[in-house]
Amino acid sequence: MTGEDAVRDKAAVAGVVLAAGASARMGATKQLLRLGARTVLEATLAHVRNADVAEVVVVLGASAERIQREIDFGSAHVVVNAEYGSGMASSLRAGLAAVGKAVDGALIVLADQPLIRPETLNRIIAAYRGSRAPGTGLRAPEIVIPMHGGRRGNPVLLDRGVFAEAMALEGDVGCRAIFGRHAEGIVTAEVDDPGVLVDIDSREDYERVRGEAEAEH
Repeated sequence: MTGEDAVRDKAAVAGVVLAAGASARMGATKQLLRLGARTVLEATLAHVRNADVAEVVVVLGASAERIQREIDFGSAHVVVNAEYGSGMASSLRAGLAAVGKAVDGALIVLADQPLIRPETLNRIIAAYRGSRAPGTGLRAPEIVIPMHGGRRGNPVLLDRGVFAEAMALEGDVGCRAIFGRHAEGIVTAEVDDPGVLVDIDSREDYERVRGEAEAEH
């Protein structure tokens, strides 16, 4: 193993799944909507577990007790964000606070993006690890953003060096709120996965995602 390979292998990444939303526009608990044999959250979790992550943190909020009754989270660390009503920033803060101290970076996964494949998550992680390697001529990335068809997607990977800044955010904002201050520290990862652009915000979104998910099985 070369020195560069060792650095890549040592960069531990956590998967932080944000699943605290109240699904107000959906009119139902979005996390528990069915995609064939699994729920939306179960499908997302399965993909995260099958990626090269050191640990999984799940942030719940609205309907937390019901979700915990209906979903087996296994070894994932479940955090309940009592302040979920104040917006996404509070869930991002809760999730990052729960990440283990040995972790170098965190992949911020939205629970309502169940189509993203594990290999796509690994591509984002590989972009982070590769850019950290000595001899690449690149500074260690602060943020990795997936790109598909020229468009930015999710999940975003944050280096521990920007955790404090992300945790200082307030209101209904996510990671993108800090992008402007880190232009030189952003690395993009081209992915062949339209799932990075698809989330479930409406009943129409759900029906479309359900059709795609069921077509794969």
